[in-house]
Amino acid sequence: MRFSLFVAVALVAAGCSKCGKGTSTSAAGIERVMPAKAGGIVVVPNLHALGERLAGLENLKVAAFAAQLSGFKDAHEWADALVLQLGIDVRKKEALELAGLDPVGAAGAFGMVDGSNFLVVPVKDEAKLSAVLLKLATARLGAGVAQDTKQGDVTVHGFAAAAGSVSRLAWVRAEGFAIIAVDESVPKLGAWAKLSEPESLSKDATYTAALGRLPKERDLVLHLPAGSPALRGSVSGVTAALALRPEAITLTADAAWSGDPKALALLLKQSGPDLLGYLPGDAWLVAKFAGDPMQLGPWIEKVEPNLKRAFTEAGFDVDAEVLANLKAGSLAALSLAPNVKMTGMPALDLRSTNPFNYVHLSGLTEVKDAAKAAATLEKFTVLAPKLGSQTAKSDRNGQPVYLTTYAAGEGVHFAAKGSNVFFASPAPRLDALLASDGKAVPVAKPALKEVLDSRAVTVVVDLQKLAAAVRELPSAAWGIGGFAIKATTLRWLDATADLEAITAGFESKQGSIQAQLVLALTPPPQ
Repeated sequence: MRFSLFVAVALVAAGCSKCGKGTSTSAAGIERVMPAKAGGIVVVPNLHALGERLAGLENLKVAAFAAQLSGFKDAHEWADALVLQLGIDVRKKEALELAGLDPVGAAGAFGMVDGSNFLVVPVKDEAKLSAVLLKLATARLGAGVAQDTKQGDVTVHGFAAAAGSVSRLAWVRAEGFAIIAVDESVPKLGAWAKLSEPESLSKDATYTAALGRLPKERDLVLHLPAGSPALRGSVSGVTAALALRPEAITLTADAAWSGDPKALALLLKQSGPDLLGYLPGDAWLVAKFAGDPMQLGPWIEKVEPNLKRAFTEAGFDVDAEVLANLKAGSLAALSLAPNVKMTGMPALDLRSTNPFNYVHLSGLTEVKDAAKAAATLEKFTVLAPKLGSQTAKSDRNGQPVYLTTYAAGEGVHFAAKGSNVFFASPAPRLDALLASDGKAVPVAKPALKEVLDSRAVTVVVDLQKLAAAVRELPSAAWGIGGFAIKATTLRWLDATADLEAITAGFESKQGSIQAQLVLALTPPPQ
């Protein structure tokens, strides 16, 4: 019940208008009343702007689809039901003003490590805000008696079940904002109303530096300070910015790094050859590594110790023989297998399920020394048994290739041609790479091509190309009686047709590790 009430108040604060533009305001003021040493902090720089973005998302097909799964006709009906439960139409600027809030002000929330939580909203009219909070306290907590109490020299406006009893919901005024708390958090309100400036988020150097590295367009900011129980490892603070636009939903996270500097070196983008044209045109996933390959060595051992052990036992120096010979810009791609069976979920165990029955792999890298690369491939025939597979040298159309098999079928095959080393599975995919003139267009959309070239590690998933590949599968792919599965799948694809792509990118930036995740959308009709 306490959490529901806190969410209800948060929804009032986050609501906005579908009409009117308003004037953007800075979030610096709200950072003055938030503690730098909280467990977690959320800041909405501009209520009105955020609401406009959210209202626009109601028109997406996928939003309507999600609402229908919850029993509503569309996203608008779902939003109407939420408003009815809340008792105020938070989508309208006028309604927010009637609730005593500043629609274009900043809002937020912070939680402390002791479990206490606080909501911060911009106040335009104290009397109106107090009336709304009284209504919520009465309906949700049975606390319909308004009372003022003192915490030191701070006046706390509370709502209790009876006069003189403990307030179930309360708020204090601070620097033009209202700080709101429920139940166990209420006795701590006075301290936050008197928060000193040096202890506030506005003076937190890590937060300020992160904002400087993050994109300027942001509708919501999440900050996890150093010491937050949500942080792990060598991260001394994370700040993430969410931007909602008709064409994309973008989440960018900036992690202040205090660990091994090699992690930062790995994610420094290097110049390298453009190999994209070798990949097949039906690839729906493309990944690129444009960092320094030599920095991968320590991480191979951390991710898979057995792999490093196998290399050592075979007398194979992966750093000297492989990584030192690679140029930046390696690529890998996945395509849907044309004979894939859509009749059930595969077992996620490579020892018993061959992934290349479901997706086909294509990839390549350019090397510095072609002769050294050819000699390295020769050693794979000795190394493979230590990895539980078999690699045999063969000839395909006059080209030496190294074909790999393991218990579940075909593995990853390799071939060197000129300054390029190709890898693929199944074997026809390797043949296609060797025959390629390097002029294919696997990523036709300029925006997606730009993502691949933007950071040290990037991944592009073209959802529309994947959906088209699923639609083109033959009837045999759906199995006997699979018409129902096919019909359901196609309905899902139709309902999510405005999802264009998912992209991800990682890089090091001024002593931090930055990651960006983007869901590209087809803008809904106005």
